[in-house]
Amino acid sequence: MVDTTFTDSYITTDAILEAMIGSDLRAAAVALKAAAATAQAWYCQEATRRIDSLPLRGTKYEYDQALEFPRIIDGVVVGNSDQDAEVPDAVKRACLEEALALYLEQAGSGVSRAALQEAGVQSYQIPGIISETFRAGAGSSRYGLRSPDAYRLLSRYIARSVPIV
Repeated sequence: MVDTTFTDSYITTDAILEAMIGSDLRAAAVALKAAAATAQAWYCQEATRRIDSLPLRGTKYEYDQALEFPRIIDGVVVGNSDQDAEVPDAVKRACLEEALALYLEQAGSGVSRAALQEAGVQSYQIPGIISETFRAGAGSSRYGLRSPDAYRLLSRYIARSVPIV
C-alpha cells in the first residue's frame, strides 16, 4: 500500500486515517476506510476546515502556520503531554469524527438533520412516510460541526466569549 499524504489536514496520511479508524464497525468508518485516498483526503481536509473555522481560544503556536493547531492557550502550549508543539490527539480524533459525519451526510444525499436545523428548518414531512419537528435552536450550538463527538472533543478549545476591543 502506498502511503498518501493529505495536505491541509490534521490527519496527514491515509495510513494514519486507517489506523485511527482501526476496528471501528460503524458503517461510515468502514466505508471511509475503504474509500479512495483522494476521497479520504477530501473528507479530512473539509473536517479540518470546519475545525479551523471555530472561534478558538488562544493563538497559533507560530504566527505563519497554516492550520490553527498547535496553539498557545493562557500562556501554555497545547500539544502533547510534554507540552511539545504538536496537534493534540483530541483534535486529530475530532477531525476523524467530523470526517465520518460528513461522509455519512453525503452518503444520505447530503441532507442531514444537522444541515436542516442549521438552515433554520423547523419541521418537514414526506407525506405518508415521515414528519419531524425540531425544537427551537436545535443544531445551532455546535458552530456548524456535524459531529457531536467532534464538538465534545473540541469543546475545551472553543472560545465562549471574545474580548471587545
